[in-house]
Amino acid sequence: MSEATHVLLEEFLKLHPADLADRLQRLSLPEARGVLSELPPAPAGRALAELEHDRQHELLLALPAQKLAPLLDELAPNVVADLVPALPPSIRRATLNALPADQRRRIQTLLRYAPDTAGGIMSDRFIALRDDMTIERARELLRAHAQEERTEDIAYLYVIDAGQRLVGVVSLRDLVFRRAERRVSEIMNRDVKFLYVDDEEEKTARQFEHYHYLGLPVLERNGQLVGVVKASDALEIAQAEATEDMQLMVGLSGDERALTPWPKAVGLRLPWLYVNLATAFLAASVVNLFEGTIAKWTALAVFLPIIAGQGGNAGIQTLTVIVRDLALGELSPGDGRRALFKELMLGLINGLAIGAVVGLVGWLWKDSPELGLIAFAAMVLNQLAAALSGVVIPLGLKWFKVDPALASSIFLTTVTDVAGFFFFLGLATLVMHWTGM
Repeated sequence: MSEATHVLLEEFLKLHPADLADRLQRLSLPEARGVLSELPPAPAGRALAELEHDRQHELLLALPAQKLAPLLDELAPNVVADLVPALPPSIRRATLNALPADQRRRIQTLLRYAPDTAGGIMSDRFIALRDDMTIERARELLRAHAQEERTEDIAYLYVIDAGQRLVGVVSLRDLVFRRAERRVSEIMNRDVKFLYVDDEEEKTARQFEHYHYLGLPVLERNGQLVGVVKASDALEIAQAEATEDMQLMVGLSGDERALTPWPKAVGLRLPWLYVNLATAFLAASVVNLFEGTIAKWTALAVFLPIIAGQGGNAGIQTLTVIVRDLALGELSPGDGRRALFKELMLGLINGLAIGAVVGLVGWLWKDSPELGLIAFAAMVLNQLAAALSGVVIPLGLKWFKVDPALASSIFLTTVTDVAGFFFFLGLATLVMHWTGM
């Protein structure tokens, strides 16, 4: 090892795992692999867990099993269970076989659950008390576990019966201040909120947002307690979902980050740009239908982007509100009509207000009351179309069991562009016909 490399590693060892991960994120793959190989397993493993998924996967594939296993052995089983599915089956088996038997068993148990469920998110680090224990015996159990990893992030103590089924929850305060001879079953709270292992991660995040707990127990369908989801895990889910929805709405993959390699980013973005191009040609074909009208009344061309652009902006406002409420479970199927009525009322009011301004400008600027009236009417109609599509598109995608955020803004702007052009130019054609222009 060179002197420069030794100094660099000493500097890295002083960093928090999240800061070390930031440094590794900016290194080339060979350099990051070299750093992880030279660092002690504990800091290297914790930094690996903090990396963004793309770089995680690259390093997991770049490190041999004999180097990777010591790093993973330093991590909690639920963290390892999130990492190893990225490995090819043969390397995964070799890596897991190189881990201690107890660690391997816990990881393989967690791997049974789908990654986007409560079972795939949960940690198996918790302490369960038997309901027939005395409080003194429960205290002894806690003291016996004082040096174990599972005590470092305890939020609640869960109570199980002889069949390992969850029957209650007890607070540390009660264990400290209640009489030692009393039974745990006498002081526990039997009203326990919980998750099932197959609950989707969106439901998990909503439960935490609704109840504000620090942790929720996870049960098999038979009631057996198998894990705990922490609030920090639920926060990560919510952040990931928000990022994914934000990107999907504008035609991104949901997985791209600022430092995603450009060849991969091209593959993620280009297909949706082609979709956007197709919708742009659709809007252009509507304009082409009225080519003769524009040729006779060239002032119309000035107002085309105004009518379409304002409709698109209003539609995005509606779409953002609806997609957000759908993602958080705040908009149930029965609320669709109320949401639609509200947005149509907003569309009408906004259309009248904005249309009056646009119509007045058209009249005074081009000295044409007819143009002002056409711009006013087209603006009102397109605002209504924007409100309608901003509600119907995400609700329709939800009904077809497709993510409501999936390129919704692309579909919406297509509607507002096509409708705006059609309303404006169609009304202009009728006025020209009626007035003999």
